Amino acid sequence: MPSPSSGESNVRLAAGTAEAAPPVQSTQDATSASVAARGLGRAPGMRRFGLAPRIGLAIFCLLLLASLLAPLLPVDDPLQQTLSLRNAGPSAHHLLGTDLVGRDMLSRVIYGCRSAFEGVALGVVAMLALGVPWGLAAGFFGAAVDEVLMRIADALLSFPPLILAIGVVSALGPSISHAMVTVGVISAPGIARLLRSAVLPVRDAQFVLIARSLGVSRLLIAARHVLPNAMAPVIVQAVAAASYFLIVEAALSFLGLGVPPPSPSWGADMASAYLNFTANPVATVVPGLAITLGAWSISVVGDGLRDVLVRA
Repeated sequence: MPSPSSGESNVRLAAGTAEAAPPVQSTQDATSASVAARGLGRAPGMRRFGLAPRIGLAIFCLLLLASLLAPLLPVDDPLQQTLSLRNAGPSAHHLLGTDLVGRDMLSRVIYGCRSAFEGVALGVVAMLALGVPWGLAAGFFGAAVDEVLMRIADALLSFPPLILAIGVVSALGPSISHAMVTVGVISAPGIARLLRSAVLPVRDAQFVLIARSLGVSRLLIAARHVLPNAMAPVIVQAVAAASYFLIVEAALSFLGLGVPPPSPSWGADMASAYLNFTANPVATVVPGLAITLGAWSISVVGDGLRDVLVRA
């Protein structure tokens, strides 16, 4: 027969269990809230791709479509001159007015997208074509290979890209391809150093060690396993460099070292309009605004990609 003291003990034990239950429940609630908070922090990629990057992407796509579909758009020939309409203001036929020799500014801005994006593409391709193998070799093989490649990178980084591009164009003649390929090559060491730093933690990852134990060649491991897992910061940096390349292309054309006249170019059109700014300020503002929108749109897209790829 149970004693009174044991009954009291059971009552106290039951009361203690009842009193301990709420803290357990609250701990579970706190854990659930923490998990939910972490879930919200890891939202889908497009949720992290903010409003400004989306606006920039829309502007970039519009400029790119304008450059690709320029011959199909209902605009005047960008090379057609109408001297009787020199420095004309905006009108129903010329929505943005005309320049110093009567050429339609809207058509020249649209066709100028072609030279701008051509220069950007040349620079980015040259930069990645040289910088990616360079950084991958330095980070994956290490030791003497890393030391030699990084010292070469340090030497090339000491050259100002724009000044070197001006020197190359002055020696070889005005050409957008010469200038932008030179800028891309000089920018490659920066990509190489960035990729090297991203490769270093990946080369010792477990999946890489497993591939080595299975007898997979080092080149195949570097290309198929290491490189795809280290490319996120390189993609972000390449988009940021594209914004810089667009400004460089406009600057070289402004100096007469890019697209030769009378071909449409934002930088060249801005230079010619600047000489006649007081008579027709719109002709200077229009290409300048195009350069600003183009560079800004690419820059904010790069910021959005950084939030999605690097901070994921």
